[in-house]
This record gives sequence, structure tokens and C-alpha cells, in this order.
Amino acid sequence: MQLYFRLLAAGLRSRLQYKFDFVVTTVLYGVITAVDFLTVAAILFKYKQVGGWNVHEVALLSGLASSSNGLFRVFGSEVTLFERYLVTGEFDNLLTRPWPTLAMLLSRNFDIGRIGAFLQGFVLMLVGLRGVGAPWWLWAYCFAVPLAGCLVIGSLYLAVASAGFWITRIDELQTFAVNAPMAAAMYPQEIFPRALRWLFLSLLPIAAIGYVPLQWALGKGGSPLGLLVPFVAAALSVTVTLRLWRWGERHYQSSGS
Repeated sequence: MQLYFRLLAAGLRSRLQYKFDFVVTTVLYGVITAVDFLTVAAILFKYKQVGGWNVHEVALLSGLASSSNGLFRVFGSEVTLFERYLVTGEFDNLLTRPWPTLAMLLSRNFDIGRIGAFLQGFVLMLVGLRGVGAPWWLWAYCFAVPLAGCLVIGSLYLAVASAGFWITRIDELQTFAVNAPMAAAMYPQEIFPRALRWLFLSLLPIAAIGYVPLQWALGKGGSPLGLLVPFVAAALSVTVTLRLWRWGERHYQSSGS
């Protein structure tokens, strides 16, 4: 871990050498992610509610999902690009190092520009909390949820990356298994068919990040135990996907020529 943090610090210093690029990138990522919520807000402006959730409640839901995703992309952007490592053989270079390959992969690019997406989601979450008149404990709780959400999302990306040890080409799978579900995480689950709702609560647990705990916190049903779901989902997801990564790594056969 000491080596990992040293590499992160070196990556951060190198990115901050180009201050204008850092500022522009941060702002653009924030704007791009804000557009996703504006699409939802336009629907709510017309129909007032979506699945029984008003604009402030959806803002809170979207803020938790966006801040979780933005936080992961700051630290784990190389995992999202893992197909390149498999196709070009770059992963072979990681195998020659005397450190865990996943730690090396995560430390290769500290994408500080993605902090704009995290901040946009965090601000949206604050707006939602204020709009619903949240009690103090819900404020404190929502500050902790993006940490668990980051691990859930990271586990989904890592599971897709692990599948690449067998199928190599994983960009389309990543779109299906992570990017599309993350877009769905911005909406109340009531609007989806039962099969999709089951999928988003089990194999692709994006509903665990915001929907399940907020359902009870905002008085829309559920159970108080739902408040534990993001953290339980994070622990289970990390445990399972780390085992999958190690298993896939043992089956890696290089890119060939």
C-alpha cells in the first residue's frame, strides 16, 4: 500500500503539471455528467413525478450514483480500459513486476480530472438532501454511501475485466454490464420491469447504492435494514470479484502475435 500511494502521488504531480488541462477536463466531466440528470429533470418538469419520486428525491438518487461512479473513475480508470492491456499484451508487463497486478493496474493512472464528475454528483446529492428536508442522520449517511458505491461499481468493472482473461474483447460487455446499469441507477426502480429490477438488485447491484436505502429513508416502503445494503453489497462484491480476478489471472494466455 505504501508503494501504491507513492505511485498515486507521482501520478497526481504529473497531471497537475498541466494546470489548464486539469481545470478544463474537470469542468467538462462535471458538465457531461450533469447533462444526464438534466434529461431526468426535463421529464420531471413535465410529469412532476417518475415512479412516485419527485425531482428532489431523484436528484438525491442520481447524486449518490454519480458521485460513486465519479469517485471510482478517479482511482480506477485503467480498469475500464483493460481490453487494451489484453489486446496489445501490456498485461504481460504487469506480470513481470514483483507486485500484485491489480495494484499495479490501479496505480498507473490517477485520473484527477474525473473529480469533476464526483463533485457534480456530490453537489446534486446536497441539493436533493436539502430539497427533501433530510434529517441530520440522513446527511451523515449519504456522505458515507459514495464510498460503498465506489466499491460496488469498481467490482462490476473488475468483473468485466476478469472476463477478458477468457474472451479478450470486453468493451461491449462493459457497456451492457456497467455503463447501461449506471444510467438506470439514476431512476427509481419502479419504472423498470420486474426482471430488470431483480437484475439490478442481484447480479448487477446498482440499486443497492441509492435506491434501496433511500426507499426506506424517504418513506417509500422497504425496511430499515436497507440502510446496510450498500455496505453489505460492497463487501460481497469486492470479495467475489477479487477471487474472480485471481482465477482469471491464472488462466491468462497472453495476446499471441
